[in-house]
Amino acid sequence: MKKILTFILGMMVVASCDHMSKSSNNEEISIADLEAMDFETEKLSYSYDEDKVEVNIEVAYPKDGNPLLCNAVREFISEELGGTYNDDLEDGQQMVDYYGDKFKKELNENKQEDIDANDGDEEFINGFYRLYDIKKEYESEHFVTYVVDGGIYLNGAHGTESHYGVTFRKSDGRRFGTDMMLNMYSEEFFAMLKDGLKSYFNESSDAPIQTDEELKEFVITDDDVNYLPMPRHAPYITEKGFVFTYQPYEISFYAAGMPQFTVPVGEMKSFLSQTALNMLDK
Repeated sequence: MKKILTFILGMMVVASCDHMSKSSNNEEISIADLEAMDFETEKLSYSYDEDKVEVNIEVAYPKDGNPLLCNAVREFISEELGGTYNDDLEDGQQMVDYYGDKFKKELNENKQEDIDANDGDEEFINGFYRLYDIKKEYESEHFVTYVVDGGIYLNGAHGTESHYGVTFRKSDGRRFGTDMMLNMYSEEFFAMLKDGLKSYFNESSDAPIQTDEELKEFVITDDDVNYLPMPRHAPYITEKGFVFTYQPYEISFYAAGMPQFTVPVGEMKSFLSQTALNMLDK
């Protein structure tokens, strides 16, 4: 394993983080060495707000650290913004500007299409926007979690928001999604989802939800409440545990926001692969 990591790291030198030191005697680098590298980020942004068109992007961009992790997070940021950037990943501002200019152009085109559809009348133009905030939410000795808060509005009844996250292993940048999970169709897992949703709606409801029948009033699915689907985005890991988030309309009404709940690591262990457990149990 050490030899494989040494080879991969050597191949990644060109894409390494800005201040990564290079070994002159080809010393082997262990997993512990890779995890111990400081993961540093810098705040990069793009802002445009003119004539009812707004674009705002903020990212915590990897600046220094394990090159495998830096590259993985940089690719993730690009993919979340559209996945079409094809240039130097180390130049984070160039990437952010690329997507910002792209969104600005697209939104202005959308705006002009609506104006043309209304015979040049701009009275019905409320606005257009694309908003992104991609930040580091949590970092442990062995993994880093990023979250994405997004918003889009295309002159409709209301905008659409989103919130989700991804956890990366620090040694090699591997992303952990649903591939880290087991027993997702067990009665215990479905019960955990149901209890989590009850806890969320209890916080926003005047009357506590105690029964399954009461929960049905808050969900917009034909599924039995004992077999509710998992969010389409896999949970991400923080200091408090695994965060599950349903997007608007995914499980409930728009007014309900984004139902979210956190399951402590101890309660998640029977639903995790051994690979995920190894990372957490270190």
